[in-house]
Amino acid sequence: MQQLTNCPVCDSPKISFRNKAGNSEHPKEPLHWSLFGCDDCGLRFLNPQPTWQELIPYYPPDYLCYNTHVDDEDAVVEEAKRRGEHRHIPVPVGKRLLDVGCGGGSFLQVLKKLGVEVKGVEPGESAAAAARDCGLDVFTGTLEEYIAQNGTDEKFDVITCSHVLMATPSPAQTLDCMRQLLAPNGYIWVAVPNAECESARVLGWRWHSAYFPRNIIQFTPKTLSKAGEVSGLKIRRQSTYSFPSAVAYSLSLRWRNRWFLPQKISSRLISDNYVKRLAQELDSRDEGEAILMEFCHPQSLN
Repeated sequence: MQQLTNCPVCDSPKISFRNKAGNSEHPKEPLHWSLFGCDDCGLRFLNPQPTWQELIPYYPPDYLCYNTHVDDEDAVVEEAKRRGEHRHIPVPVGKRLLDVGCGGGSFLQVLKKLGVEVKGVEPGESAAAAARDCGLDVFTGTLEEYIAQNGTDEKFDVITCSHVLMATPSPAQTLDCMRQLLAPNGYIWVAVPNAECESARVLGWRWHSAYFPRNIIQFTPKTLSKAGEVSGLKIRRQSTYSFPSAVAYSLSLRWRNRWFLPQKISSRLISDNYVKRLAQELDSRDEGEAILMEFCHPQSLN
């Protein structure tokens, strides 16, 4: 465990204990984790911070994000061709894309079939090996380790980082590494859970996307933009996105905590149409469950 004396985003020494937190997957376990906050930028983060070695047991080989399989891959590829995008990202046909924290590479497999030159970075050894077995070019390690070994001469038109940055110990440093690898007119696409959404505020550490201790940092739009600013990047575009299934799960958690309503019952009371409308409403106000933010070099906006 590493005891932090400064904010991992803005480096301010004005940090202090906020509350104890538990594991949302096992809410009856003792509150093992200490959540700190930064008085300057507002970031929330675990402190002391578990090391990667200490977190390895939370990332078993069968961890969901390590999956290499894409359900009905041909249909997914055809839909991406029709829409011109995949997972909120315009398909950069003929361009170079780097996925940071690529897991088992399912996202890269689809893009490769769409004509994108893809590469991945993944610290999980089993996931990286599985991705390579699928024919993907994947480096085992962190982005910092990738640069230490390969340098920054190779540039990428698009760099993606989907629900990974909140699990990195130094997010501003990781974004700075992305900046060094970014082509002049390229952009960085980041998705993280939105700790400012209503369910996060109501449920605290019990919110499923708080996900302690896998997630060691809680981002809001303000603190994510601050991390980009510290890294020498500018915001290109910003929005939120709410998977209806995630919204439904948040609702059932809130009802369970407020009225002790079992999930089996609450899931029957939440209709698909209601959840879809609620998700759309949240995102129309940029108050959804996940933050989507694109960064670029400052000169690219001129």
